Formats: sequence, C-alpha cells, structure tokens
Amino acid sequence: MSQPDLRIPFASRTLSGGVTVAHQVIARLVGEAARVTYGVVGMQEPAVKRIARFLRGSDGEGVELSVSEGSVDIGLRVVMERGVNIAQVTANLQEQVRYQLERVSGIPVGQINVRVEDLQD
Repeated sequence: MSQPDLRIPFASRTLSGGVTVAHQVIARLVGEAARVTYGVVGMQEPAVKRIARFLRGSDGEGVELSVSEGSVDIGLRVVMERGVNIAQVTANLQEQVRYQLERVSGIPVGQINVRVEDLQD
C-alpha cells in the first residue's frame, strides 16, 4: 500500500499552487539525519520489510512514517554503539531528526519513537 505524500505548509499564502514531498524522500531525510547522530551505528528493520523494500527499490531502512493532523510521526529502529548512554543518544537522535526534517522540509514533526534493535562494538 502506497504512503501518502506530505504537503509542505507555506508561511506566505501569496504563492499559487502547492508542494508535496514523496513519502520516500521524507524517509531518506530522516534516515540520513539519524545516521549522523553520535552513538547510532546503523538502522535496522525486520527481515520481511527489508525484502519488500529491496523489491520495491525504496529507501528509508529502519524508518516508519505516519501522517496525522498536519504533522508526521516517526518511528526509528536503530543500532547503537555499545557503551553509549542509550537515553542520551536517543534524546540527541530525536532532536537531530526533528531539527533536520523541519529545517529542510518545513513539515511539522509530531512524535519520534525510537526502538534500539541492537548494540555493536
């Protein structure tokens, strides 16, 4: 099932037309922001989703998006570096993803839920 595109709100209503952003573009932006966060070594998703994503050729591994009431809720499945403070890395991750997505797209971010799938050396 295809995810809906996300409409970008404009500060000025003087522009005619509108802008929408494809679901996979938002997932890619979120994934990129997550991967550069200190303590995050990768993204992960269930095997079934990896196979489906490979067959569809889509991006956004470990990222789930849900559009609700003019904002996007984000679910992240991450692999963290062993020995980091998981609570602190998670807080930094949420802040980084929210900042980058709102800065680049202008789309308001609702909840950001993080699931730590594994720890690696």
